[in-house]
Amino acid sequence: MRKTNLFFLVIISITLIFFSGCTPVSKITYMNSINKEGWGISPIPPKHKIEIGDILMIKVISKNEESNKLFNVETNTNNANTTTTAANLYLNGFTVSQEGNIELPNVGTVNLLNKTLEEAREIITVQASEYITDPYVVVKLANFEVTVLGEVNNPGTFPVYKDNLTIFDALAMAGDINDYGNLRKVKIVRSNNNKKKVYFFDLTESKILESNFYYLNNKDLVYVQPLKFKGLKKSQSQILLSSLTTFAVLFNAYLNFRQD
Repeated sequence: MRKTNLFFLVIISITLIFFSGCTPVSKITYMNSINKEGWGISPIPPKHKIEIGDILMIKVISKNEESNKLFNVETNTNNANTTTTAANLYLNGFTVSQEGNIELPNVGTVNLLNKTLEEAREIITVQASEYITDPYVVVKLANFEVTVLGEVNNPGTFPVYKDNLTIFDALAMAGDINDYGNLRKVKIVRSNNNKKKVYFFDLTESKILESNFYYLNNKDLVYVQPLKFKGLKKSQSQILLSSLTTFAVLFNAYLNFRQD
């Protein structure tokens, strides 16, 4: 009877060890729910509203090359340099002041606070038209960046040189969520009218495709929280190896006990 009880103890121990490290698939996969009719991804990505501290790349172009030199900060050397770095963007860009202004060469002070990039382009075009004929103005946000922290494989702050960055784009840049990340409660810190606010969203739900967090805003901070039992969770390969090792030790003890 004692031998039989020991055998069952071995089996139960291995079973408990294996399942203690398992996490339901629904908790570690993106967008579990299925909608056969498809999802309506937000059709209009958010337009960035210019904030204090934003760095804008502005070009005023006309048919007159001499006029171009008057309105643009870049020198011929910088124009020939095709390498884009944070230092180049900072030095050649226009930083929005605490009052929401930029100082544009030969135009003067231009207030762009809370304006979209398109609205900023129109404002600068009107003011530049007083000095040159039919100016063509380009306005880009030079310091668009997102920060991804927490349970990801490559946390950090990432500069973005594209429009309409999605949450999945940002996670891909951060090397994806690791084995300990809680997809059901991802935190995002977002700036709105120069005020920070914290939101939570669930990446296991397909509703993320229709939410306000599918597209990220400039300076968004995404934080992937750890699972509640991070300290006890292991990868499936580790669990299997641990289980096999435990089984071998206990089974060997069982055989020795049986021989006695």
